[in-house]
Amino acid sequence: MRCTYLNNQPTKRPIAVHSPPAITPFKSGTSVLFQRWSLTAALGFILSGCANADTVHIQQHPIDALAQQYAKTAHRQPSEGSNTASKLKNMRIMHIDLDYIYDQDQAQQTRNIQALIQRIQVIQPNSVFLQAFADPDANGSADAVYFPNRHIPMREGLFQRVLQQIRQSTEVDAVYAWLPLIAWEFPEQYKLRYVQNRGEKKGYIRISPFDVKNQRYTAEIFLDFIQHNQVDGILYHDDITLSDFEDASAPALQAYQQWGFEGASLIAQPKHPQQLKFAQHKTAYLDQFAAGISDILKQRQPNLRFARNMYAEAALNPASEKWFSQSNASTYRHYDYNAIMAMPYMEKADDHRQFYLNLIQQAKKYDPNLSRTIFELQVTDWNHQNKISDEELIATIALLEQQGVQHIGYYPDDFAEGHPNAQRLKTAFAQAE
Repeated sequence: MRCTYLNNQPTKRPIAVHSPPAITPFKSGTSVLFQRWSLTAALGFILSGCANADTVHIQQHPIDALAQQYAKTAHRQPSEGSNTASKLKNMRIMHIDLDYIYDQDQAQQTRNIQALIQRIQVIQPNSVFLQAFADPDANGSADAVYFPNRHIPMREGLFQRVLQQIRQSTEVDAVYAWLPLIAWEFPEQYKLRYVQNRGEKKGYIRISPFDVKNQRYTAEIFLDFIQHNQVDGILYHDDITLSDFEDASAPALQAYQQWGFEGASLIAQPKHPQQLKFAQHKTAYLDQFAAGISDILKQRQPNLRFARNMYAEAALNPASEKWFSQSNASTYRHYDYNAIMAMPYMEKADDHRQFYLNLIQQAKKYDPNLSRTIFELQVTDWNHQNKISDEELIATIALLEQQGVQHIGYYPDDFAEGHPNAQRLKTAFAQAE
């Protein structure tokens, strides 16, 4: 999400980019959930036929070989998590930015952690999405992280500290680490290939997923994380996307040619009749990359669950896959949960009720009982820098529950301003029990 600052507090807002009306995805305190913009990426080699009418499968994807290599040295770690993440029928989720908690003043940071824990104790969510990357410049990509690792600078080892406090002092059943897949800003000495965009609107800074070296670095970051942190799952950031103007890097163009596309021409012509088919390959490539990382982590912690943040426009409009390289069909195939950013203010929807009903209708086509669909609600209108009222939030939760939605979360939680109201949210969340 794109983060701006209001009253000296970081305020997340989504960021988006694509040929149709552009929107903006979010960025957490220092994290980011893309505005509405499309990105393009896919690196694979040979592709098999369609898995169904809506998806394709990239055969001999480079991540498969990488997963096989790591499997040879994998040692399963004893689980210290709740072991209930896969059993939760009704997830009620606080999506928390560690960028809000972090402070160079250690005394103030301790007070922030205490205030957050007290707030969790009152609200009593059964699940937490906890930011593990740092985005101090609020551009949506990670310049640092909150855990030790071999590649990205560590801002501070804050994730483990907060995770332990949540485990020890709250009744939270499941903690998911919120991390990007490709929105990394490596130190300059790495000299990596990044996603190249030929359009005017730019999205997050992302390493090119088509460079095999980048895939290995990503795997190593996740492996370092999982070695130091026993979590119940991973929430992939909204960076798993490519627009119709991306990726124009050399490895990407080579992959497109192997798929049978003249990539350079397609990226320069967003209205080309082959764009949707081309985007389906990029979607498959991205989601298989994420699934490969998930497999590598499950070699060590088999009970891990994986969710991905998905743009509402991509969930609502199958044709928008051309702009996002995201689709419902591919998401439900490659992830345990589809965490839809159900945010009508961000999407500038005229009728909010109908917006939610339309999302539910589309999700049920792939997940009839909505057991694998998460609705993430916004509690800030980033377009106007206004807080969304507690009354509206609670009414929305009630509407979703009435329509059979099982898993509901909200973003961002603002412990400093006490928004949303903890007691009122506790009552709303308790209805799911």
